[in-house]
Amino acid sequence: MIKEQLLKRSPIRVLEKSLDGGLKAGGLGLLTAKRGLGKTACLVHLATDVLLRNENVMHVSFADDPHHIVSWYEEVFNEIAKLYKLEHAMDIHEELIRHRLILHFRNKQVDFNEIKKNIEQLLSASEKWVSLFIVDGLPLDALNDNLLSLWREFVTAGNAAVWFAAAMSDEQHQQYLQTGSLPDPSVQRAFDVIIVLEPAQEYIDLRLLKSPAPIDQHLRLKLDPKTLLISNHRV
Repeated sequence: MIKEQLLKRSPIRVLEKSLDGGLKAGGLGLLTAKRGLGKTACLVHLATDVLLRNENVMHVSFADDPHHIVSWYEEVFNEIAKLYKLEHAMDIHEELIRHRLILHFRNKQVDFNEIKKNIEQLLSASEKWVSLFIVDGLPLDALNDNLLSLWREFVTAGNAAVWFAAAMSDEQHQQYLQTGSLPDPSVQRAFDVIIVLEPAQEYIDLRLLKSPAPIDQHLRLKLDPKTLLISNHRV
């Protein structure tokens, strides 16, 4: 019952409404921004929402320090528990952990076939089916059309979806500000959903750049850089 209430009250429901139901199986989503604006925190929030539904998530990380990934999940959950004054928070936390898998690669240039091989080995060993993949720690330049086609084929076959977090360089960010589009049109076409994080005075705004539904660029969602939580502008 507690998890059901958390899901019902989650600001992720606002995102799903804007995306005509959310990122569906076989879908590719992208969160992008300059470094340090909270892309990973947003993805962990999205992943936690899926974990609360008792579905499995695999976080594929290319971060320099893999231990930070676990810390992100801990911090986001602790802030959720504090916000909603959760009783038996640790019991819920232990349930969530059982549905989470983390796979780390030190080499950002690793071939997709190697990534796929490691994913399949981990899934086989854990005897789990994953409904959401999180791919974190790659620069925007690394997300070429060929790589994204391979990911789409993989998640479509597995009836899963995948969210990427990718950092823009300063030059790419300036180009985005000037054109309102990603630097590589083929990459922009490859994604079903694109959200750009833009700094405001006291929060990070989530701007919808691409969606399968008619776009309202103002999602009314923001990321609080202090709590690492996504919330509704109107709350």
